[in-house]
Amino acid sequence: MDILGNRNRRRILDLLRQKPCFVTEISDRLVINPKAVIEHLAIMQKEAVISSYQDDKRRKYYYLVNDFTLSVQVTKTEQPPEPVCAENGDALPLSDKIMMIRRLLDSREKLIENLEAVEKDIDEMMSDVIVNGRTVFQNTIEAELLLALVYAPLTPIELSDTSGRSIPEVTAALRSLAAKGYVHAEAGRYTLCGITHHALETTELTS
Repeated sequence: MDILGNRNRRRILDLLRQKPCFVTEISDRLVINPKAVIEHLAIMQKEAVISSYQDDKRRKYYYLVNDFTLSVQVTKTEQPPEPVCAENGDALPLSDKIMMIRRLLDSREKLIENLEAVEKDIDEMMSDVIVNGRTVFQNTIEAELLLALVYAPLTPIELSDTSGRSIPEVTAALRSLAAKGYVHAEAGRYTLCGITHHALETTELTS
């Protein structure tokens, strides 16, 4: 199925297997552009793989309704695969393959450790923005919208889907943030002041 053909959709499904999540939570946990998260969720909701509900704070949560597993069928071929060869033309010894796997696993572990450290820093900074933002912003909505716009320019509708807030709440918060010089509108999308579209495009993760 095409739903499972996309790596980020598989990651979102893995997360929703654990518990219902809202868009910003999915975006933060998986480090995916909120706009891409919304698009993936829309595809899966259309196929009735997931559904959503709103809590008493009108935040939209997505949850899994139909689970999928990816199965791979292996068929025997008449011709065996060609062996991996070393530079001298000889087949790579089994011991060398094992050592190569070991080195690759070590490299993967280091990458995971580095990623976890970066994600921890991101979580701490986001929490700091929410806590310290209480003295600057009128409400937590403004801080939530700023954090969503860190990933990419978004429309009010996309910000509403991302934050789970109503459109009137989002537009009011955007007007307040624009008046304070934090955001500005361009071609129907809001972006952080001082951050160009090119800078965002080079840092965001693709879908």
